[in-house]
Amino acid sequence: MFMRICIPVRFTENTNTISGDSPLAPHFGLADRFAVVDGDSGEILDECGVVGHCPGACHCPLPDLATSKVEALAGQAMGFRLMQISRRAGLPVLAVRARTLGELCHELRNQSPIRSLPSAICLTNARCQIVSGGN
Repeated sequence: MFMRICIPVRFTENTNTISGDSPLAPHFGLADRFAVVDGDSGEILDECGVVGHCPGACHCPLPDLATSKVEALAGQAMGFRLMQISRRAGLPVLAVRARTLGELCHELRNQSPIRSLPSAICLTNARCQIVSGGN
């Protein structure tokens, strides 16, 4: 599995810190921040900063993939431009069903199957291939 995974999270009105209760953003472009999670232990390691915004009309936030040293991206949906950036960086994109960061961490700890996506297709329209969480 990947050691450092970047995950888009949303804040609620009760908290603006990243925790297991943080809801996952339904799309990378709707993220308030990005969490970095250990793919083996499911531990929340760090926060991945925002390096800028997508140059397109959506103006989505872009995670700082270079200095955060992430090895994969995971989320429920991702736009085409970030998908292109991840492809150029050689980062796999994983589709998840979890609704909170805690649920996702639990799935990673239990090595549940995670959907891996070809990095040339937007997550919202991609056909998924099941990959064992232990690989």
